[in-house]
Amino acid sequence: MIFVINVTAIYASFSLNHMNAIYWGAILPVLYAIVVAPHALIGRPGMPRAAITKALIAKWNNADDLSRYIIQYWMALAYPSTSWKKRRNSVTLYLTSFFLCACYFAKESFVAGLIMFLAGYVLYQMSLRVDRPRLVYANPEFRVGGNDESSRREWELAAMSIIAFADLYPDDGTLKESANQVSEDGDVKFLLAHHRYDHGASWAS
Repeated sequence: MIFVINVTAIYASFSLNHMNAIYWGAILPVLYAIVVAPHALIGRPGMPRAAITKALIAKWNNADDLSRYIIQYWMALAYPSTSWKKRRNSVTLYLTSFFLCACYFAKESFVAGLIMFLAGYVLYQMSLRVDRPRLVYANPEFRVGGNDESSRREWELAAMSIIAFADLYPDDGTLKESANQVSEDGDVKFLLAHHRYDHGASWAS
């Protein structure tokens, strides 16, 4: 839907003979950057940090690390069935924003160009965060890690956070299904054995 609306708005911007038509294509990216993007970028959780840690500490010996990661990517973890759509939308709209930015600067409409550059930057940052845990988990380069220990570490946190987030909302079927799928991964089972008490982990992380 976002893609169709965006294409229609851009077409109208460059085809209609109206003095303000050129700016119509900017409306959707700017609104998305103002209304939707902050939820992905600010990392504001749906419950207090203390409550998150308290819920996780009963099952995980690395609850503090998981809490930090979950809070940072709360929106991505909270909406597993739609986070990929938000990422697709943000990619579409940040490309649109940078395209319109170039067009506006070419027409010497510098204020509009600057606004679109800022909107594009915000949407680009959103595209990096809004579905990051699942993108990291699905990325074989992060899984292997190679010489970059931080990549492997983030892969571990992403995988465990998907499972741990379901612990915060045990009655949510979508989150539980997502967690169960990740739990079947052989590498993840190894992590659970080291960090989750009901899988045999010790109390020392």
